[in-house]
Amino acid sequence: MSNQESPGGVTRRALLKSTALSSLALAAGGLTLPFTLRSAAAAVQQATGDNTRIVWGACSVNCGSRCALRLHVRDDEVVYVETDNTGDDRYGDHQVRACLRGRSIRRRINHPDRLNYPMKRVGKRGEGKFERISWQEALDILADRLKSTVAQ
Repeated sequence: MSNQESPGGVTRRALLKSTALSSLALAAGGLTLPFTLRSAAAAVQQATGDNTRIVWGACSVNCGSRCALRLHVRDDEVVYVETDNTGDDRYGDHQVRACLRGRSIRRRINHPDRLNYPMKRVGKRGEGKFERISWQEALDILADRLKSTVAQ
């Protein structure tokens, strides 16, 4: 390898040096990204008017991202869901925003068909006959079935 300049005026050595320095600068700048938004998110947690409060939650729609959600709660019921919009949304410091499935979590929480207590089938499978049971009874049934499965 010679240290001669190429027709463009840049040597290989100068190109490698500048590439290494640029990579180092980018890597060092990227180390602070996840830590800068925590204080901004804490600043947003506040009480709003109309007896509504903001509760932070995480999305649970089986995609694995666990995006942050701001749940507006009034009288122990979620009335509005928005995604995390705190902090700067600049290149390299992006916000992870929930998708539409995550933002529609209010419909799943408040849906009339949602089960809020354990039920036991009393008819044949497919008949749709169930009875409400206590949590303790449900846990006992589950434990007995797990024990019999392990014993097999």
